[in-house]
Amino acid sequence: MGLALHLTLAAGRSAGHAKPGTLKLPHNPPSGIHTPIPTPTTVPVTTTSTTTTIPTPTEPGGGYTLYPGRRIVAFYGAPGGGGLGVLGQNSPEAMWPKLIAQIAPYQQPTTPVIPAYELITFIAQGSPQPNGTYSARLTNQTIQQYLDVIRKHHGLLILDIQPGRGNFLADAQTLTPFLSQPDVALALDPEWQVSSTQVPGQVIGSTTADQINQVSNWLEQLTISNHLPQKLLLIHQFKASMIQNKTEVVPQTDLAIVFNMDGFGSWKAKTSSYKLLAQDPNFPLGFKLFYRQDSPLEDPAAVMALQPQPVIVEYE
Repeated sequence: MGLALHLTLAAGRSAGHAKPGTLKLPHNPPSGIHTPIPTPTTVPVTTTSTTTTIPTPTEPGGGYTLYPGRRIVAFYGAPGGGGLGVLGQNSPEAMWPKLIAQIAPYQQPTTPVIPAYELITFIAQGSPQPNGTYSARLTNQTIQQYLDVIRKHHGLLILDIQPGRGNFLADAQTLTPFLSQPDVALALDPEWQVSSTQVPGQVIGSTTADQINQVSNWLEQLTISNHLPQKLLLIHQFKASMIQNKTEVVPQTDLAIVFNMDGFGSWKAKTSSYKLLAQDPNFPLGFKLFYRQDSPLEDPAAVMALQPQPVIVEYE
């Protein structure tokens, strides 16, 4: 279905596609949030007699930038027994050793690996939700459970948005308490953004450069105002039509904007799509592998042989 990728919108297409009526999540998260203990910021604290400089928050593993020089390897999904991706096969803590085992082949002396969970925070639905968006949001408490595990192990939590008929920016803004933390990043999934007359899963959705820029402008300011290190903005794509006017996507000084090739199918089809995305040299790339749908599932050596090398490798 486009780009010579052997992709379908059947029920098993993606961990992001919830079958109609199979996932029931409360739309409105609780008003209270178990706020994580904030990492110190760089703001000098002045008392009547002394000035104390609080250390700058850093990336997981130290430093102030993600790229160049590092690679992220992540599990993708949401709670639900694995139907929404590998990350949901077990509890956040129980999945950590499995992620570390998957990371091992990607370790290189010159390129440290940051382990990550990409948690589908807004999950596209095949039926209307109370607010009419065809998308259901995880509760703050659930998100916090994943962040607690990530923070315990010094990893990165990526919050993924599948907005349905909703709006990327509006959804992202509800995640401000989490995105204000140095070890939390944001992902946009245009496949699951549809018009007011469409249903997620029945069509391949899309977004525009303008919508991406709205999010990146807001996230840039959030990063600056909270004195945070470089923050990841991951954008999923496997068809050119999924991002309209892509050449107008604007880089941001304090963001690492990465486009992630997340189609499944044969290795030839996947690499063909990856090469198409690589024609745009303005942004680094990620590459997703599917344990169930890829035929076959290629090994890490093949992934690392891609040119350019992906700065993010995800498993769904």
